[in-house]
Amino acid sequence: MNGKKFVEGNEIIAAWKSETGWHWFATEVSEIRRVEDETGGSIINGKPENDIIYYGLVLGPTEEWGYFSARELEMDKRVEKLF
Repeated sequence: MNGKKFVEGNEIIAAWKSETGWHWFATEVSEIRRVEDETGGSIINGKPENDIIYYGLVLGPTEEWGYFSARELEMDKRVEKLF
């Protein structure tokens, strides 16, 4: 499949893993939030941040499809971006 990775038939466009055993597999970009536009960015730790909201599979103690913030993952020192 041309080096692409898939989960349940969906192409993974970005992935992260944490030291605590959690994994995030993004399969689509849901929203791009920028501080300077009408979205105002995402509020993280009380301040606006540029962000990308992804939809995909989250694996931890349970398996769940949902939305997650790339910026929140980037800010967590226990999380490593895989690709």
